[in-house]
Amino acid sequence: MGYNSSWTYFYIAMSAKKFVSVNVPLSAIGILLNMFFVFCMVFPPQGAEQQKRILKVLLGSLVWCNTVIHLVCLFIVFYEFIMWKLDMEVSILLAMSDLILNVMIYSMITSVTCCHWMNMFYFCQIVPPQHPFLIWFKRNIRALIYSGLGLNAILYVFGMSVEIAYEIVGFDYDAAYNSSDDLADILWDSLQINRKIKLVNFWCRLVLFLLSICVMMVSTFATVLYLWRHMKNLEESGVSSPRLQRQIKIIIAGITTQAVLHFLCSNGILIDELMSKYSSVDFDWNGYILYTFISLYSFGTTINMGISQSLFRQGAVHVWQNVCQALRF
Repeated sequence: MGYNSSWTYFYIAMSAKKFVSVNVPLSAIGILLNMFFVFCMVFPPQGAEQQKRILKVLLGSLVWCNTVIHLVCLFIVFYEFIMWKLDMEVSILLAMSDLILNVMIYSMITSVTCCHWMNMFYFCQIVPPQHPFLIWFKRNIRALIYSGLGLNAILYVFGMSVEIAYEIVGFDYDAAYNSSDDLADILWDSLQINRKIKLVNFWCRLVLFLLSICVMMVSTFATVLYLWRHMKNLEESGVSSPRLQRQIKIIIAGITTQAVLHFLCSNGILIDELMSKYSSVDFDWNGYILYTFISLYSFGTTINMGISQSLFRQGAVHVWQNVCQALRF
């Protein structure tokens, strides 16, 4: 936060040093954990439960998005401390900054989509459907998940295409500004059209965040409420075992934690995007607060996966046992 009384300039931003001190350790640990998750998925530990194909797709997509987010955070550090000191065009560096921001946001949207569909998958596996719509939804859950991931991929490609097209037209306009008035006018009109498309894409992205928050909250509440009642009924009937109770509690904790992470991060992104675009205060001018929101969400999702997914828990136990045996010898 800063204030300049000589000409009344107020801003809220995160310094580069603070960004590095927070995000570099998180990104390094997050990348190592996600590499371990990939190893567990490719070489599952002995005795691990066989996962369904659709769950593997969701977990693989989630691991990939989290890895991309952490790699981009490390690239931002390289971009800030190395690339700005090189003899490069300022316009190119600014364009790279916009592209980095969009890669982070759309990777986070994909991560949220995977978490949402994973939540819905568990909902269909756990909660007995009673309404005709829920029966139809459970019967077609795989097709719906693949369709949702496909639509998310289209959104990702569309958003990045809009951003790249806007930057290309901007470069052409800057190059033609002093050469030809007719060409400059044509490129200016094209730039304005791309700016309007970019604005539409911006609001579609915000609406998607709001919609995902609502759906995640509803599905989380329904799943957790059913599991809690189910666990209480088993306790009252006397047929519940400590192992079953522990499994149900881990599922409840994982679903709730992911919903809280989703809620906090999505709201933080919404506030950051709206304030940076429409507020009179110069809010997050370098994007570091937004990057940190996404990095914290990705790291929290990674930790939650390691705790809530039995495959990764068993893999961690297996590695620990091997390490202990190696130390004994």
